[in-house]
Amino acid sequence: MGKYSTPNLFKSIRHALRGLLLSVKSQRNFRLDIGISVLTIILSILLKFSIVEMSILLLVIALVLFAELINTVFEFIIDAYFGCKFSILAKMAKDISAGAVFITAMIAVIIGILLFAPKIIAQLH
Repeated sequence: MGKYSTPNLFKSIRHALRGLLLSVKSQRNFRLDIGISVLTIILSILLKFSIVEMSILLLVIALVLFAELINTVFEFIIDAYFGCKFSILAKMAKDISAGAVFITAMIAVIIGILLFAPKIIAQLH
């Protein structure tokens, strides 16, 4: 077992939950993503999504949250390495990481439209 490994499953879960709580406390975009996710899930329940539609929705939500968390990790690592010094490489890395989150979010919006539009249109008729 490595120097930093956790031998206890419950400790590992506690560390993971602490990381999520840190993200919620420190990352405005992550909080926004969580809020939108909750509203989206509530709307999907009200529109009676099928199991397959709900599964797709949850996978897309998880992908966006994952991308946001990975972006946060990259930003923390870059900040720790470069400190307060400006670096064009650090800026480029952060911008590219943010671009990955943006692409993920835009694809999620498109999938959301594909899932929600037929249900909403059916409700209007």
